[in-house]
Amino acid sequence: MERNELRELKRELLKEIDVLIREHKSFKRRISVIANLFIPGLGFVIYGSSYLKGFVSFALFVLYNLFYFKMISPHLGETAIYILFYIPAIIIWFVSSVMVGMLDD
Repeated sequence: MERNELRELKRELLKEIDVLIREHKSFKRRISVIANLFIPGLGFVIYGSSYLKGFVSFALFVLYNLFYFKMISPHLGETAIYILFYIPAIIIWFVSSVMVGMLDD
């Protein structure tokens, strides 16, 4: 009888540990996505999956912003079309966040 109780207790503890592991992964993913919304590429580093993907996302975003503000923006003037030229930076930003949200260990 005592042996069966120990087995049952062990099963319950393993179930609780499994639930905690899943909740931790979910929390880590949410924090990574939020961090990635502030700084593209940071979510990959926080999640710890791929530093290369994080660096590439950050580099693409920063380089496009530099290109946009140094080369494109000064030549557009006061037209409303300048927003269309910034769409690639926004796409890089959101695709990076979606990629972080889809990460799995």
